[in-house]
Amino acid sequence: MKKRSTDDSLESVSELKRRIQTMEQSLAERFWAGGEVEDLVRERANFIDGFLCELWHHWFEYDETCALFAVGGYGRRELHPKSDIDLLILVNKRQRNSEQIGEFIRLLWDLQLEIGHSVRTVSECKVEAKRDLTIMTALNERRLLIGSSRLAQKLDRTLDNRKLWSSRRFFNGKLEEQNARHEHYSDIEYGLEPNVKSSPGGLRDIQFISWITEHHCDTKDLNELVEREFLTERECKTLIDGRLFLWKVRFALHLLSKRREDQLYFDHQREIAKRFGYEDSEGLLAVEGFMQDYYRLVLELREVNDILIQHFSEAILKKRRKLNVQPINENFQICNDYIETTSPDVFKRNASALLEIFVIMANQASIKGVRANTIRQIRRHLHLIDNDFRFDKGNGELFLTLLRSPYTVVSQLTRMRRYGILGKYIPQFGRIIGQMQHDLFHIYTVDAHTMALLRNLRRMFMAEYEQEFPCIRPVVTRITQVELLFIAGLFHDLGKGRGGNHSELGAVDCANFCDQVGIEGADKELVVWLVQRHLYMSKTSQREDVSDPTSVRKFANVVQSQRRLDYLMALTVADIHATNPKEWNAWRESLLVHLYNATRAMLKDGMNDANLRLSALERRQQETVIALENKAANQVNLDSFWDDITDGFVLAHEADALAEIANAVTRKEADDSGVVLLLESASDDLMEIFVHTEDRPRLFADFATALDQLNLDVMNASIATGKSGYCYDSFIVMTHPDEKLDDARVSHIRSRLTAVMEERAVPKRRSRRRISRQLKQFKVATRITIDNIEERDLFRLEIVTADRPGLLALISTVFVEFDIELHQARITTLGERADDVFVVSSEDPQAFISDQTIQNLIERMTARIDAELLQMT
Repeated sequence: MKKRSTDDSLESVSELKRRIQTMEQSLAERFWAGGEVEDLVRERANFIDGFLCELWHHWFEYDETCALFAVGGYGRRELHPKSDIDLLILVNKRQRNSEQIGEFIRLLWDLQLEIGHSVRTVSECKVEAKRDLTIMTALNERRLLIGSSRLAQKLDRTLDNRKLWSSRRFFNGKLEEQNARHEHYSDIEYGLEPNVKSSPGGLRDIQFISWITEHHCDTKDLNELVEREFLTERECKTLIDGRLFLWKVRFALHLLSKRREDQLYFDHQREIAKRFGYEDSEGLLAVEGFMQDYYRLVLELREVNDILIQHFSEAILKKRRKLNVQPINENFQICNDYIETTSPDVFKRNASALLEIFVIMANQASIKGVRANTIRQIRRHLHLIDNDFRFDKGNGELFLTLLRSPYTVVSQLTRMRRYGILGKYIPQFGRIIGQMQHDLFHIYTVDAHTMALLRNLRRMFMAEYEQEFPCIRPVVTRITQVELLFIAGLFHDLGKGRGGNHSELGAVDCANFCDQVGIEGADKELVVWLVQRHLYMSKTSQREDVSDPTSVRKFANVVQSQRRLDYLMALTVADIHATNPKEWNAWRESLLVHLYNATRAMLKDGMNDANLRLSALERRQQETVIALENKAANQVNLDSFWDDITDGFVLAHEADALAEIANAVTRKEADDSGVVLLLESASDDLMEIFVHTEDRPRLFADFATALDQLNLDVMNASIATGKSGYCYDSFIVMTHPDEKLDDARVSHIRSRLTAVMEERAVPKRRSRRRISRQLKQFKVATRITIDNIEERDLFRLEIVTADRPGLLALISTVFVEFDIELHQARITTLGERADDVFVVSSEDPQAFISDQTIQNLIERMTARIDAELLQMT
């Protein structure tokens, strides 16, 4: 080896860095100016090639004992701005050149190049490649940059030996890797913040195809795969166009984040949409338009990936397997458990077969899927689904038969979505494929959410999922026409993205579809009503006092029948689960169940009683007397208890809870002390905390702050002051999943709240709270509305604001500051947005006297709440 002389020494590190920075700046400017990303990715690889070779010459100019290879993505000449530069330094013996190699690598680190490297002999490469499929894959993509051609040829001979990894073993290994990767991302290509590289449908799925074809077919050229009939021209174009689009997104991500970042975070989504020229339109934000294009692309790439997996499986794994063909009818047959057409012209001869194939699968559980060639035939014949096809009564009956089928109904609808059938048969569905809502509440695109809702509906009727939907089992036994429920589920959100009320738009579309498939009369009326009112039960349960018979009667007047109530309950539960599973909790379930049961009873007994509230009060009081007798608590003075508390408090509690409260309050009256009760709930996640003590300023605010410090989420609060001057405060709280309400935890909660009640401890709000990264990305402007409640000297105050830790403690403090007296609180969190409703009055008679004073109050409260949020972000 001859090392360069001092006169021929390297440039300084700072000068080398400058050259790299100049190159990177040039590529970035050209990219944002609209330069072709494929050219820029290759140019960066070419620059790094020349740069590394120049550095290599300094130590190894005439050295034939080592060689430098690009491997992995760099080996494919795919270098994004912050991609790893993966290198293999091949040596003939380990002990040679170690000092020079160390200096070479240290210089690359000093230059802050993102390198990954290994130093190996040929025999070590063989051992590692045989042991580790990831290493074998990276070495398969090797590219000699500089150095010994003799060593490179030796490595070629060693690694090209098929005994290292046979086609079968290599395919199985890479398929296991992909399945594990997809599972890591919940097998969802529609994540809110997808990984451009690794999520299903991402760049890794395209690379998977490249790895398999190169290992099995000895080619990287996708066009050659078309010639060899592994790919169709359309699939080849999808892969090429998809790769370029994802490269463009990834290139932008690296530039914006200034690091190797493949996660498409919310702030990056918005910035990329802006830079790529997307604009807001009616019903659709620019970022939503960008992400819809993204999601549609990855769905298409996922489909091509699945088709090719089946092709490779047949070509590599099953090429010697005997075909077992079982005829079904003149159109279809089963070949080795997969359905296929009997001839290539089946769909051309009989377009209805485009629906029939899914009906057959939904009625034969043994069929594993559709053969790749038949999937391709389906996609080629989508143009046959026109208006004549849609309004054909036979096709309508086929679709309804599918919805009534005993097996895999949702799996078939999902296949129809992926193959393009569903979007062609129901054009409104085609428009929402890939459509997202840019918030934290809706975690799926509209089409993915719809499929999840349908899956939930299906599971409600299956005994094995009884524990997943326990509140629904008694309801669905009365639902006899599941197809009507499924159609309502299909159409409930199809009006989104068009501007206007999506429920009303969807109802119009649904009415037209009913005409299309032959649903008439009361059945049509039910389905259209469900789409139009699909949010009504959820909103009523979360925003109204469902313990008040007046609220229930208002809801029942809209529902009108038991049939509607049953279908709406099932649709509502399925919808909440499918929107965001984390938002379904024991509290929401209890509200819905209470509203359902109360409405059912009212529909059964009639709604004409003018004294509904009085009748309900009398019944609850009678039930409480019986409950006390069962507890052998005969010393309770119920007359004074009823006289002191409010009607709302009575209606909001079941008889057993009232009996326990009355017993505790009576026993404590003698020594004039307070009461802190932790009442049991039907759910392990929920608990009611009841406090009875002499009222004082800041009492509720202190309790709200203490509960926040105890890591308890307040879902509902009822605040009432009796004629005695003692308060009856009730908090429904939910524990966090990782905290169980064992005896020690309950004792700690009770003692802490007792200390607050007795003013032995004054809780202070935590001034500095950590707010999550995702919450920081969404700016929710605080909106406050105040409306008078009919027939009462009370007001309904609604606050919509950005969710944050300790929000209720903040609001309760603000109420104290503005002399607002709180009577009831209903807490609702929808992703990044809190939508809380409070029943309030004011100690200042002038506070709500005019629109102007109300507006002034709203402006001051809004400024106060927003000011605190600014301190947290």
